[in-house]
Amino acid sequence: MYQNPHHIVSSYGKNNIGKTLYDTVIKYKPKKIIDFGILYGYSTICLAQGVKDNGFGEVIAYDLFEDYPYKRAVKDVVLNNLKFYNLDQYVSLIKKDFNNWLYENEKFDLLHLDISNTGDTISEIYTYFPNSLVLFEGGTQERDNEEWMHKYNATPITSLQSKINYNILNPNWPGLSGYNL
Repeated sequence: MYQNPHHIVSSYGKNNIGKTLYDTVIKYKPKKIIDFGILYGYSTICLAQGVKDNGFGEVIAYDLFEDYPYKRAVKDVVLNNLKFYNLDQYVSLIKKDFNNWLYENEKFDLLHLDISNTGDTISEIYTYFPNSLVLFEGGTQERDNEEWMHKYNATPITSLQSKINYNILNPNWPGLSGYNL
């Protein structure tokens, strides 16, 4: 049964985008989920709740943790949050850079990507995994208009919508989108 981890700081928390993540796991029943860019574990907890309720599967949660130069995760905080929800047995926390992981061609059933996504990031993941089930933070006009997207002249994610045919699963800020759903 889904429980919103509202006490965990996350851009997903305000609009309970975690429920959309949970519902996706329940619907598609992935055995191996990759969660990239976990901050304090909000998305990881939502995905793991789905794994637990499905009765099978695992979440591999990758992050740079303390090495990320911006707003970053602290591994011990994430582990404590997982334990609070009694979900630590469903999740492996691993320090790994997205760009290194991308070239390893790891197999998965569902990928959730939340790593300061830009159109370039989503285009790259689509190049490597065009036939995989992929969820990503963003994909809405509102999210593309974030101040940092303009500051860094980042490619808007919405410019890819027709190319990769992604769906917006939750339009509420910051948005959750995906393809092959």
